[in-house]
Amino acid sequence: MERAQFRITLFAVMVSLALGIVLGRVAFLVWEGRGWRENESLQTVRGPILDRRGITLALTEEASTIGIAPEEVVDPEFTAAQVARFIDMEEAEILRRFYLYRDRKYFLLERQVDNFAAERLMELQIPGIHRDFEYRRVYPSADLAANLLGFVGQDASSALEGIERDYNDVLLESYGEPRGPSLYLTIDSLIQFRLEEALKEGFEKSDAKRAVGLFMHIPTGEILAMANLPDFDPNRYNRYSASERGNWAIRLNYEPGSTVKVLMTAILLSSKTYTPGKRYVCNGKYDFETGSVRCLRGGHTHAHGSLTLEEIIRESCNVGMIKAMQRVPREELYRKMKALGLGDRTGILPEGSGETEGYLPAPENWVKSTRFYYPIGQGFSVTPIQLLRAASVIGNDGSLVHPRIVKRIVTEDGRSVEESKTAVDVTPFQPEQLARVRHMMRLVVKAGTGRAANLSEIQIIGKTGTGQKSSASGYTDRYAVSFLGMFPAENPEYIGLILYDDVSGQWAGGSLAAPVFKKFVESILPIIRAPRQTYRAHRFETTPGHPSSVAEDRLADFRGMSAIQALELIGKEYKTPVQFSGSGTVFKQEPPPGTPMERVNKIILYLDSQSL
Repeated sequence: MERAQFRITLFAVMVSLALGIVLGRVAFLVWEGRGWRENESLQTVRGPILDRRGITLALTEEASTIGIAPEEVVDPEFTAAQVARFIDMEEAEILRRFYLYRDRKYFLLERQVDNFAAERLMELQIPGIHRDFEYRRVYPSADLAANLLGFVGQDASSALEGIERDYNDVLLESYGEPRGPSLYLTIDSLIQFRLEEALKEGFEKSDAKRAVGLFMHIPTGEILAMANLPDFDPNRYNRYSASERGNWAIRLNYEPGSTVKVLMTAILLSSKTYTPGKRYVCNGKYDFETGSVRCLRGGHTHAHGSLTLEEIIRESCNVGMIKAMQRVPREELYRKMKALGLGDRTGILPEGSGETEGYLPAPENWVKSTRFYYPIGQGFSVTPIQLLRAASVIGNDGSLVHPRIVKRIVTEDGRSVEESKTAVDVTPFQPEQLARVRHMMRLVVKAGTGRAANLSEIQIIGKTGTGQKSSASGYTDRYAVSFLGMFPAENPEYIGLILYDDVSGQWAGGSLAAPVFKKFVESILPIIRAPRQTYRAHRFETTPGHPSSVAEDRLADFRGMSAIQALELIGKEYKTPVQFSGSGTVFKQEPPPGTPMERVNKIILYLDSQSL
C-alpha cells in the first residue's frame, strides 16, 4: 500500500514538473512573441522624399499581401481569372503556382499589392484568397528623377540604390516619432520633368547609348534637375538592368571634348604667358611626335586660317586651341585644372554613392601627347556633374560652388534637423578674365557652333563639345556630344549640361545637344521667372470631364490625371502642399473637387495603376 502511494506521489510530482516546464516555455514564447511584435510595431516607418516645392517623390504607405490556401479553393481556374484582374500577375502564372503549391496549407502569391486593388479583390469573397498588411515604398511620379532617387526593395528598410540608399539611415531615424524624417531635395519637379522631356527628344532620334541632363542654380549650387536616359520605374525596379537604373550624371567617365576649351581659355587668360591680340594659324592639322590632331567640317579636314582667341572658341578650332595653350607650363595647367575641381569627386552625395572622380594624370605621369590633347578635352576624363561644377566658375566670377542635391531634413513634427548651406572654394581666376570668357561663349551661340541654342527671349552663352570615345586600341568612331550653357549672359544665374554619350559620327554637340538645350530653357523660362502662383506654361491635355481650367476659388477635379498632369495643374493654380499615395492615375482626392480653397490646407491624391 505504501509502495503504491509512493508511486502515485512520484507520478504527481513528475507531472507537475513537466507541466511547469511546458507552462514556463509557453509563457516565455508568449513574452518573446509579444516583444517581437512590439519591436515590429516600434520599427520606424521610412520617411518620405520630397522636392523643393514639397511635392512627394517617394513615400511609404500601407499595402497588402495576397495569399492562397489551396484546400479552401473551390475552382482554381475561376480563382486565377478573378485574382489576375487585381494584381500584377498573369492568370497562367497564378494557376502554375497554385498547382505547384497545392499540397501546402498556404502560400504567398503577391506582396505589396495596392490596398485599393486588394479591397476590391476581397469584396468578391473568393474562397481561399487571404489578405494581410505590410508597408511598401511608392514613387507616385514613376520614372521622374528615378535614376537619382533609386529604389527600396520589398523590405522597406533595405534601400538598394540612389538617394534611397545614400540616405537610408537618415530616412529610418525616428527622432522620437513613429515615422522617419522628410528628406527635401533641391530638385524642382516641374523643371525636372521638362529636362527629361527635352532630353528624350535627342535620345530617341540619335543612336546614343545614354544621355544626361543637368541644371544648376549657380550662386547656391542647388541642382534643380538631374536627368538620365535610359530611365526606369522604381515601382517595378526588378524589370530593369543595372545600366538602365544607373545615375550616369555622377558615374559616367568620359572625355569632354571641346566644352573644355572655355576652361582652357580661362587658364590661358590667367597665365602670364598669354599675349593679348595674338593670332594663331590653323591649316587644318597639327602634327606632333606621336600623332596629329585635325579640325574637321563635314567629315573632312578644314583649315580655319588666322584666328584670334575669340574666333578659336567661336569656331571650336582644335589646332588654334592647341597652339594657344603651348606656352602655358604644364605644372600651371595641371594646378589650375585641379583648382576647377577636375580629377576630384564633387561630394554631391555621401561616400559610397558611386560618384567617380574622373581621370586627371599629374604631369609626372604625362606622355608626349598629353599636352596636345588636354587643350581639346582629350587625354583625361570627367563626370557630367564635375564638368558642370568646373564651368560654373565662369559664371560665378571665380568662385567654385559645391553642388547640392539635399536641401533640408525635417522631422514629422516639423523640426528642421539639418539644412544644407552654400559652400564655395576660391580659385585663381579673376572676374575680368572670366567676363572675357563669357563674351566668347556668347559669340559661340550667336554666330558659332552653338547657334542652335540661341534664343530671342534671353541671351544664352555656351560651348559645344564633340569628344571621341576611346578604347583599349585607341580612339573610335563613336562620340560623346554635348552642349554646356548658361544664362542670362551678363550675370549668369543658371548653368546646364546636355550630354549624349556614345553616338555615331553623324552627330555633333551643335546639331544634337544645342537644340535640346534651347528647347529646355524655352520651356522653363515661365517657371523660373514667375512666382509659383502666377505660373502659366505648357498646359497638359487632361482626361475628358476633368478640364484643366478651374474656378479660382475652388479645388480642381484631378481624377483621371497622371501624377505629372496633376503636378502641372497644381503648380499653375495653387500654392498648397500636395501628397501622393500610390502610382498610376488619380482615382480619389482629398478634399473633394469643388472644395472652397480657403478650406484647403493640403491636397492628397490617391493613384492606382489599374484605374480607368
